[in-house]
Amino acid sequence: MISEKRSLLLKEQAKLLVLKEYKGIVKSIAMSKIVTPPIYIVDILTLNGEEHKVKINAQTGRILKEKMIPLTKSRAKAYALGQHKGIIESIVLTNKQYEIVILGLDGKRHSVKIDAEIDVLAQEERTVQ
Repeated sequence: MISEKRSLLLKEQAKLLVLKEYKGIVKSIAMSKIVTPPIYIVDILTLNGEEHKVKINAQTGRILKEKMIPLTKSRAKAYALGQHKGIIESIVLTNKQYEIVILGLDGKRHSVKIDAEIDVLAQEERTVQ
C-alpha cells in the first residue's frame, strides 16, 4: 500500500486501514510527528457506539496496539528534545498535556505540547489482516 521509497501513508489510506479493523465512522484523523516514525491518530465511532482512538504507523501502515501507559515527565522531555535540540527551560502539566519550552540551538524558543495520557513509545505494532 506504500511505495518502495518508504513514503508516508496518505490520510485516506490510513482511514481505509482503520475501517478494515473497526467498522464505523471516522470522526477525525491527524498526523503526529512527535515520535519517529510519525503516526496517524484516528478517532472512530464504531457501529455499536464505542469510540476508539486508533494509532497507525505512517510509514508501515501497521496499527499500534493500545497500551494505556501514562507519559512520564522524563519521556515527555525526551520527545520534546527529539523535536528541537536545545535546553529545556520549563515543563508544565495541565489538562493532561505537557507544555515544554525549549531554548533551541538555533537561539529561538520552541513550545512543544504532548498528550500525557498515552505513551506512544510504549506501544507495539500489529498488522491488519
